[in-house]
Amino acid sequence: MGSFIVIDGIDGCGKSTQVTLLEKKLSQRGLVVNVSRWKDSLYIERLYIGDLIKRIHEGSVIIPPEARTFLLGADISNRLESMIKPWLEKGEIVIGDRYIYKIIAQGIARGLNKQWLKTVFKFAPEPDLKILLDVPPQIALKRITNYREISFYEAGLDVKRGTDKESSFIDFQGKVREELRKLMREEGGVIIDGRLPLLEQSKLIFHYVEEKLKEKGTVLVPAQH
Repeated sequence: MGSFIVIDGIDGCGKSTQVTLLEKKLSQRGLVVNVSRWKDSLYIERLYIGDLIKRIHEGSVIIPPEARTFLLGADISNRLESMIKPWLEKGEIVIGDRYIYKIIAQGIARGLNKQWLKTVFKFAPEPDLKILLDVPPQIALKRITNYREISFYEAGLDVKRGTDKESSFIDFQGKVREELRKLMREEGGVIIDGRLPLLEQSKLIFHYVEEKLKEKGTVLVPAQH
């Protein structure tokens, strides 16, 4: 059986960058590595759910928080059955660029019941290792606005209508961050300070991943210098 590693965090925390760095490092150590990202299942593509989720994020469509939870749950369910589980059964490594934790944290920040959300995602197996990249929303805001605008949904404007986008982002993502931190403590995840230099974060993440893989008896070839 392979190993399932998840990297999660608020919008703008640097998840995708660290996923890419980890994928490269593990591949260099002789492992077969697969990356599974939010909304990249064929289920989403074929049923046009991806287009709907995009319109929700832009604010042209507003749906109840419960409905979005189910849409993202459908994506995760399909990816688990069509990609993640088959990869793991072949003994490969799977890195999840976000998983159920962010959906649960966002749902709580939107007023949904935590136990209800956890029940919805009971179908999702627990990863071997959960890593939270923890950054204050003010830093996340600066990172995002360096290359694009904040989206309607990232700012939580579906539940805080009429407020300034940037101040709403800081408030909403602050709540998501706090819930993610709680979930990681409850679920035995690792919290990494996302304010650290990029390569320092990468080294810390690889350290925890390497420990977990060795625990499971996974053989890594020596690093090339």
